[in-house]
Amino acid sequence: MNELTPLMRQYLEIKRKYPDVVLLYRMGDFYETFDEDAKTAAKVLGITLTSRSNGKAAATPLAGFPYHALESYLYKFMQAGYRVAICEQVEDPKLAKGIVKREVVEVVTPGTALSEQFLKAKEANFLVGIAREENAIGLAVIDVSTGSFECLETELPLLKSILAGLNPREILLPQNDDDLRAKVGNGRWLMTPMEDWIYHPDFAEATLTKKFSTKNLKGFGLTTSPLAVQAAGVILYYLQTYQGRKLEHVTRIRVLPMQDWMVLDQDTVRNLELFRTISGEGDQTLVTALDETVTAAGGRLLRDWLHKPLINESLINQRLAQVELFFNDHHVCDDLRSVLRQADDIERLLAKLGSGRASGRDLVALRRTLNLLPELRTLLNQHLTTEFQRHFDRLPEMSVMETRIGEMIVDEPPVSVKEGGFIRDGVDAELDESRGLARNAKDWLVKYQKEERERLGIPSLKVSYNKVFGYYIDITHTHKERVPDSYMRKQTLVNSERFITPELKEYEEKVLGAEERYTAREYEIFDALRRDVLNEAADFQAIAAGLAELDVLNTFADVAYERDYVRPEINQSTTIEINAGRHPVIERLLPVEDSFIPNDLKISADQDQILIITGPNMAGKSTYLRQIGLIVLMAQVGCFVPARSAKIGLVDRIFTRVGAADNLARGESTFLVEMNETANILNNATQRSLILLDEIGRGTSTYDGLAIAWAIVEHLHAHSKIAARTLFATHYHELVALEKLLERVKNYNVAVKEYGDKVIFLRKIIPGGADKSYGIHVAQMAGVPLTVIQRANEILQSLDGGTVAVSSDTVSESQPSFDQNQMSLFARQENRLRDKLKGIDLNHLTPMQALTLLDELQQEVK
Repeated sequence: MNELTPLMRQYLEIKRKYPDVVLLYRMGDFYETFDEDAKTAAKVLGITLTSRSNGKAAATPLAGFPYHALESYLYKFMQAGYRVAICEQVEDPKLAKGIVKREVVEVVTPGTALSEQFLKAKEANFLVGIAREENAIGLAVIDVSTGSFECLETELPLLKSILAGLNPREILLPQNDDDLRAKVGNGRWLMTPMEDWIYHPDFAEATLTKKFSTKNLKGFGLTTSPLAVQAAGVILYYLQTYQGRKLEHVTRIRVLPMQDWMVLDQDTVRNLELFRTISGEGDQTLVTALDETVTAAGGRLLRDWLHKPLINESLINQRLAQVELFFNDHHVCDDLRSVLRQADDIERLLAKLGSGRASGRDLVALRRTLNLLPELRTLLNQHLTTEFQRHFDRLPEMSVMETRIGEMIVDEPPVSVKEGGFIRDGVDAELDESRGLARNAKDWLVKYQKEERERLGIPSLKVSYNKVFGYYIDITHTHKERVPDSYMRKQTLVNSERFITPELKEYEEKVLGAEERYTAREYEIFDALRRDVLNEAADFQAIAAGLAELDVLNTFADVAYERDYVRPEINQSTTIEINAGRHPVIERLLPVEDSFIPNDLKISADQDQILIITGPNMAGKSTYLRQIGLIVLMAQVGCFVPARSAKIGLVDRIFTRVGAADNLARGESTFLVEMNETANILNNATQRSLILLDEIGRGTSTYDGLAIAWAIVEHLHAHSKIAARTLFATHYHELVALEKLLERVKNYNVAVKEYGDKVIFLRKIIPGGADKSYGIHVAQMAGVPLTVIQRANEILQSLDGGTVAVSSDTVSESQPSFDQNQMSLFARQENRLRDKLKGIDLNHLTPMQALTLLDELQQEVK
């Protein structure tokens, strides 16, 4: 085998340190990939796969792209879930002795990416770390793009629900915990295994205290949360060691108070369509309906609030009261919106500064946002209460930093700090001199050339430059007698002589590299200012949080005002009472000429606990269930709700189980999945929970499904520890009998109006059970051929009469034979027995005849 080339030896040495990532190897103006990485790059990026000999017996696969396309190709790698190591040339090739030195300067993963192409302005990009001890877990979550760093401890069964709310891009977990890996599941996140020793409690604590320059973790409230400390420690180690991130913009870690917010499991998040539709298509979601925020941070905060509805009555009412301030003084909303719209994304600007990606334009954006604060304070002081003013006045005063940035950075700096020209004149004497030389070099040379021509009387004298001699004076042989003694000869040519002078040499020493010196000095000044800004990162982040909260509260008020929402009343009872409630998403999608049909609800754990809702398919049962869930969730988020009035007895969890009705699960739901979700509800619901069950039991046989649905209702009614408020939409009309058997069960149905053979769904929920399913009418609405509809009506009439006639027009003469053991709801034997019993005249039957008849009937059913 031929020996490897020096370049390939260097590549393989670096690649051995990063075996599980795609290595982008910088070669001049290109990033190259080799071997398996090249095949991956060609597939993911859609670039050409080639090969060449690099000293191997076989040709090496190769794929590359220009360096300036890095961001766009990184985006593709991240979207595909790959880790990418960026290996740069870390010395000037002109100065290199032998092969150019290269190092990995950054490892980019889906959970650590900072590219603006990859990040969505109004969505967080979470990296999660998990530590485990038996049934307890510690969880830490960081958004590198904003500096947000939080942690908590909880029980293992809640893990999937928390992850569903966070929707992280990447999860770090112990490499040897296969059980935990299985429980985390195959979500849309990348799972990164971490070595067990990194989780050692002492090492984790040392990692955190070193990062935050503290002696201990008491100030963060982490002294009694060892698993949370381990999870946070593994995140910092991963980012600092593997990623090479300094994280200067991460200024604190916050313990999440789980006792204050509702955990939404993945089924509820999906079934209520909070952030994406069940089909994955379109944007008919709650977040889309509510998101009128005008800042990126406001959009992220809104999503965070929707992920974590509050269960603390005081906190909910505090948030509702703030919304009401804007609602009652609505004209301030537009003024506030126009100011906030000018604000830049402070959190992500700080992340760029902390990662060395920032430019002068980012500092200008910071200054522009700080400049809005006095106007905001004036606006709020004019319209809002003293209490709210104090809340905003607690935000840091940053006028000194605003002034400093304005005095140092030009108003319209270039895109890159490498270009120079972004520091104002007069900021630094050394910079002014270097920049002056670079700017005035040509003018000085023209002036010097003119002066020498006039002084010596040589009109053809030229001042020129080349890389070998630097600056020189060129004089033809014709005028060599006029050359003064102060001129020093450097080179003799055929037609001329080249000279230098002390003045020209002195100027050359100043001007050569002046541009490099001034751009380097500009960057030094910029970097010092960058560090000063990062030293005040906590204050900047407090301002960002304040502006985001203002944006969301103002949005809630504006949405409530424009859509006729009402402030809900939050209390400690177990009663939910909604008058004329509406679905917040669907009512926005209706044509202008149509209006959403409102519906009421009254449900209580100690009275009307379980509402069984029957009615035709497509009549609106599922919409009603979702509507109730969304109204309760919105109320506990602190948002006004679409209703005439609403009284919400606090809900600790919202559980949903959606069947296949209305094409909600696209035919992908299985009975096992349905029962898993139902088991989760029955095992975790409490008296304060709200349960929304839609078409339970559809995934199995009719009798099994009915039996399970019936048993679930009995269980929810009988167990006082559960007694959860439950809405149960079903196609099993037999369940209406439970109202007479169980005192806290009430029947409701969706009203229907019949006009001859026409059926109109009124979308109104009314007391009582439904007596028809109108399935054939729904089939007709769906476009089933008329011949099928007519035949279905004939069969229905036959079934109602106890017989079924086979149509020779539609069925072939050769009929398939059915298994005689197969269950039939309309068995002929049952019909014969029924007819025989109907024909008995009990008034004229002797005891002996009765016994004989009973024996005959018994023999028949054997």
